[in-house]
Amino acid sequence: MATNGNGLLPTWKNFAAFQVFGDYAPSQGFRVLVRVGAEPERLIELLQQRAHRHAVLDPDLALANLRAGLGLLRTGLVSFAYATVEETIVLLRPEAVEDAGAPILVQNRLVSDFSAMLSLLLGQPVAVSAQIYEVPDVEIARRGLVALAEDVEEATPRRSALWLGAQLQGRGEPFHPSMAETIEEQSHLLQTHGIDMDALPAWWWRGVAAQPTDAGVQVFDELPSGDELGNLVVG
Repeated sequence: MATNGNGLLPTWKNFAAFQVFGDYAPSQGFRVLVRVGAEPERLIELLQQRAHRHAVLDPDLALANLRAGLGLLRTGLVSFAYATVEETIVLLRPEAVEDAGAPILVQNRLVSDFSAMLSLLLGQPVAVSAQIYEVPDVEIARRGLVALAEDVEEATPRRSALWLGAQLQGRGEPFHPSMAETIEEQSHLLQTHGIDMDALPAWWWRGVAAQPTDAGVQVFDELPSGDELGNLVVG
């Protein structure tokens, strides 16, 4: 999809030093993030399988990913969620991961819930994976979110071209990722098939975010940039 070779956006490569594994207890004052989403190969398969009966770029698939991601707020384990059309990143409540081994248990719960919701929305099973990241404080989490949203927006033309390419393959038309390596190639492919990038909704470009409130859930579907976006993340 619109990622680097290991399926992750550049921000997560930069966050590699914060990734954790196995049964552990978070360090005092540290915060835990979980990235969860369908396997990139599975997304390509879904786009190919659904190509004949769904609109260009398959907005139903994109919205299903968003809904599954924001649905993780219902677990009571999450203080903030940032969902894109391909993956979701959540900031966990400190009390949810205090004990040794708790982050793995929480990750498994999030994977299960995300997979169940996405599979229900799409009417077929979807393989989901997750990674855990432990950052020193909520300010680092804010900076990571801002950088990730910027990466998501920058990758939108390539992601769009690859989603379209998978649909073309599903319809028996020729496509190879090498046909969409440059911005010029991506723009030409999209325009040829009637896609106006400027007309695509904000959630396609930057995703959406949400956090629990006393009244329920507050959803931010028009995300600001820079510090304004980071300030949405409350401890």
